[in-house]
Amino acid sequence: MAITTENSTQYGNTVADPRVMNPTQEAHGRLRVARFNFTQGASAGDAGSIARLVRLPKGKVRVILPLSRVAFSALGASRTLDMGWEAYRTDEGSGEVAADPNGMDDGVDVSSAGAVVPGGTVGGDETVLFESLDGVVLTAQINDGTIPAAATLDGYLVYVMD
Repeated sequence: MAITTENSTQYGNTVADPRVMNPTQEAHGRLRVARFNFTQGASAGDAGSIARLVRLPKGKVRVILPLSRVAFSALGASRTLDMGWEAYRTDEGSGEVAADPNGMDDGVDVSSAGAVVPGGTVGGDETVLFESLDGVVLTAQINDGTIPAAATLDGYLVYVMD
């Protein structure tokens, strides 16, 4: 074994010859906040009901889950919440990315009122990179029971771009 000094991909780009520019979702991007306030309508929704929370802008956008937060009213015994996205077209126009209702978090206990930082299923640095032609709709799905009438989801998702 030996002591080593090696570069991350992003740092390596800055010392390459010729220099390689890191994309803004990797370095020097601006943090943005997408806030949401959701209230279930006058009637309950069945298990699997979807709440559309926000639409991210088109292009390359990285959601930073550890900086984001979701608060919820008490939804009832054994209820869980998943967070993900609807299907979207890729930036390259080469096809469609399938919907993934639990791509950002899965099985959050929402039986009693509370708040969480999402990110239970992503792994690694708990960020998600979207590359879309038209933007991406982020969603919450209620499972294991109904979403009661007038139930609420409030919060914000932090992302980086440009």
